[in-house]
Amino acid sequence: MIRYRDDIDGLRAVAALLVVAFHCGFAKFVPGGFVGVDIFFVISGYLITGIVHGEVQAGRFSLWQFYERRVRRIFPALIAVYVAVLLASFVLLFPGETAQQAKNATASILFVSNVYFYLGTDYFDSASRFNALLHTWSISVEEQFYLLFPPLLALLHRRFRAALKPLIAILLVASLILSAWRVHHDASAAFYLVQYRAWELMIGAALALGMVPAARQRWVAEAGAVVGVALIVGSVLLLDRDSLFPGLAAAPACIGAACLIWSGMAGRTLVGRGLGLPPARFVGRISYSLYLWHWPLWVLGGQVHEIKSITGSAAFILLALLVAAVSWRWIEQPFRGRNPATPPRQAVWIGVAAMLTTLTFVVAVPFAARAYWQVPAQIERVGAFVRYRAASNSRAGLCFLTTHDEFATFDRDRCLRLSPTKPNVLLLGDSHAAHFYRGLAALNGINVLQANASGCRPVADPMGEARCTALMRYVTDDFLPNHRVDTVILSALWRDDDWPALQRQIARVRRYADHVVVFGPIAEYDRALPRILADALYRRVPSIVDRHRIASRRTLDAMLAARVPATGATYVSTYRALCPNDRCTLWTDDGNPIQFDYGHLTARGSRLMIDRVRPQLPFATR
Repeated sequence: MIRYRDDIDGLRAVAALLVVAFHCGFAKFVPGGFVGVDIFFVISGYLITGIVHGEVQAGRFSLWQFYERRVRRIFPALIAVYVAVLLASFVLLFPGETAQQAKNATASILFVSNVYFYLGTDYFDSASRFNALLHTWSISVEEQFYLLFPPLLALLHRRFRAALKPLIAILLVASLILSAWRVHHDASAAFYLVQYRAWELMIGAALALGMVPAARQRWVAEAGAVVGVALIVGSVLLLDRDSLFPGLAAAPACIGAACLIWSGMAGRTLVGRGLGLPPARFVGRISYSLYLWHWPLWVLGGQVHEIKSITGSAAFILLALLVAAVSWRWIEQPFRGRNPATPPRQAVWIGVAAMLTTLTFVVAVPFAARAYWQVPAQIERVGAFVRYRAASNSRAGLCFLTTHDEFATFDRDRCLRLSPTKPNVLLLGDSHAAHFYRGLAALNGINVLQANASGCRPVADPMGEARCTALMRYVTDDFLPNHRVDTVILSALWRDDDWPALQRQIARVRRYADHVVVFGPIAEYDRALPRILADALYRRVPSIVDRHRIASRRTLDAMLAARVPATGATYVSTYRALCPNDRCTLWTDDGNPIQFDYGHLTARGSRLMIDRVRPQLPFATR
């Protein structure tokens, strides 16, 4: 049986605060703060396995009692969050957006939100950033794991006791290997799906089962704690949104958490005493509520007041802590203690009934919102463009590899087919190259070749997932040296530090093409443009749009415009083409938004943009 340890409450606090800081304005200080979820998984695996294994050894393990504890621990605060999210959506969002929040809640209530978000979210889907329940994927992962693991543990202990630890070790290693493999081929699957995350929970389980020898000397335990801190801090500072994650990149944070738990098993360490201080213990106790409430508050609260300063983010985190404390005291605590008068099986079914009642409420709210608000159809139509499906317009899965694709799916014969009679123009880059495909394809007299991969900037020595590096190596090291083209267009979601690698790439590509064209950064917004436009139309305040434009993209455009021509390449400022005189085009000729998320163009927007920059394109001015 696992004894209470205040240092684990402190570790919970660290995990929760890392996630909250990462989500809520402090990502530049904790770029890898998302590893807080991985730390949670290790802690959960340790505590739950310890409890279950202790009961199995004592001969009093009951699945109904186990699930009763999960219901009492998880359901009350979760139900409160569902109700609050749908009520806030009713008040703050357009009816169509409320309907989407209801779908998200439904998936979460059924504990399949991780699968739903994986299957229902493509690379371009900006609606996921507006999902107030996106963070519940991790709860679904845990519940799916605990649906199977405790019965398996009990079965192995009773029937195959000698094989228990070897089989757990095999399952842990197999899940880790699968995750390390899958992240290179489909990072989204590795992130969301339980089979690729199970190893993190099983690291904690291995500790609870005593599969790691205990520290026999104090200095060994102290050293283990220091190593644990170093691994977690290193992960937080060295990982970021662009890291290939989880896979092996998640291992240091998980091992770090395991080191801290393991070192504390031998007695109090210096680090353990710090984690066990009263403020850390308190935040650890409210960590579940803090995790549940912070993201809906950030997403939906942003509709009332958008936070753009560090001071504002700090104040928000204090508010989130206050809400979490209230939730812990008045929602979690009253349900935690077991009522002897209520049998475990009955308690579980009461919990299930409460969830189903909540589901009924969730399903009803969108109908009430549509009937009450009666938002003009035009505004609803504009706002719905955040769900614009861009895959067919960019040839996703064939010539544009998204997070669900592998390099093997790239159709070389179709995407890189040369024409003997027309100028061959190769569009090379990430999604910010792919969104120009439709506009280029509409030009007469050219043959468009396409090699795009999401998150894959066309620079020398690219870093990233295997589909990215394999595609770029194939094009620059194999295809181009053997197939000269008229023009190569390099386009991407450029970063400020891309210039050295871009400069080297231009020099390499120029050897195999008559012309190299660099498309600069396009105008971007801090949220989906259709949502901003719908809000501006509803409030009748057009200036809202300008407040959301990201100013740094114009600065980067100016820098590239000054440097690229010196390389011999042609620079095309898509920013200035979209925003002449700093007045950005927002609509296409059919009355729809020109961009469907923070920056990607629609098919009509792509044609409009290429028409504007056409005079600067060497293949279009011959």
